[in-house]
Amino acid sequence: MIKMCVLADLAIRITDQTWGACALRILRWNIIFVLLLIGCSTTNIDWEEAHNIDTEKAYQNFLQKHPNSEYSELAKVKLETIDYENAKETDTVNGYSFYLLKCPHGTHVKEVRARLKDIRCNDPGYVKIFPSWLKKGLSTDPNRHASWYLANSYIGIEPNDIGRGYKAAGDDPEFPLELDWGAGQLIYYSGKGVIIGPNGKGVLVGYHCK
Repeated sequence: MIKMCVLADLAIRITDQTWGACALRILRWNIIFVLLLIGCSTTNIDWEEAHNIDTEKAYQNFLQKHPNSEYSELAKVKLETIDYENAKETDTVNGYSFYLLKCPHGTHVKEVRARLKDIRCNDPGYVKIFPSWLKKGLSTDPNRHASWYLANSYIGIEPNDIGRGYKAAGDDPEFPLELDWGAGQLIYYSGKGVIIGPNGKGVLVGYHCK
């Protein structure tokens, strides 16, 4: 757009020397009108290109160039749809968790959480009963103020090290794992995900499985 303004200024300077005042005013308005058309045309062309390519990268590039255009919201909807389709295609905990991380207010959040619960509750690799190394913290616990939340970097990945021989992974940024260290135990307060103890056994937390 800066280049357009420079061209317009140059054209006006040239015409100052060859045109009368009335003709100059008409020409100025014609130049402004043409530049506006060019700007709109560029947005339309870029949108058509992104729409035809129809990939995550294409829509991301469009939003970088036109963050506030008439097509911006539609581009965001397209991106969310792609994220959801990718999650459905992989049909894994990590895929659905990654969708929730990228689209916490997306239109498919309800379906994703339902599928995520179904996968987790039917996974025989994780027990639902707390072993001796994991304690269920009470909401009234006066020491709860010392608890900490597992960062979003632990969402959408395999269980990773959190210290003292434990590993964990969160499933949903809306329900982060709230944890604390106890005497020879890890204390769990809230959140959805999995925790693996020093003995290598995994526990599913935060889900009400039937």
